[in-house]
Amino acid sequence: MSTPDPATARPPLRRDAQRNRDRILEAARRIFREQGASAPVEEIARGAEVGMGTLYRHFPTKDALIDAIAVARFAEMVEAGEEAVTNDNAAEGLEGLLRVVLEMQIIDRGFRDALSAVTGLKGGEAIELRDQLRGHMTSLLRRAQAAGQYRDDLNGDDISALIWSTGRIVERAGDDAERLATRFQTVHLDGFRTATPSTLTA
Repeated sequence: MSTPDPATARPPLRRDAQRNRDRILEAARRIFREQGASAPVEEIARGAEVGMGTLYRHFPTKDALIDAIAVARFAEMVEAGEEAVTNDNAAEGLEGLLRVVLEMQIIDRGFRDALSAVTGLKGGEAIELRDQLRGHMTSLLRRAQAAGQYRDDLNGDDISALIWSTGRIVERAGDDAERLATRFQTVHLDGFRTATPSTLTA
């Protein structure tokens, strides 16, 4: 196990400070889940029953708070990805992982917004976890292609586009979002497997 760099490692928080940070994150997850990442931080502070000064001590910017939410959610996705890559059937593993991501998009607006917002951040743990998740998905895709389960001209961009598209459906389709997003994902995964694909030129 590597030893944390003392110059960069964050010292442990006092018990009361850790409690406040946990309350802020829990309130942010709840409010972002209901309203999305556009929810005002003042409402998050009220939900956590802390002052704005306390919130800003832990999360100096709203992006920092969104990043913290993204870290927690991406960690869950990476764990699901680590399980998926152990599946001997690569296509089955990838499709199961994509269904997990879609389920989270459906139930958690905060994750959906964080999934989009994190692409604009410049570094940090959320980016590292996102890249790990992409790595698991790309590995599964390549294995599925090598096994003849998926068409040869697919790449990681096609998986990212599918995730982005289901997220937009969930965002826009209202009460019918789950049904439409699930159908959309199913149809596109059928296209991944088709034996007579159209030629992709771009």
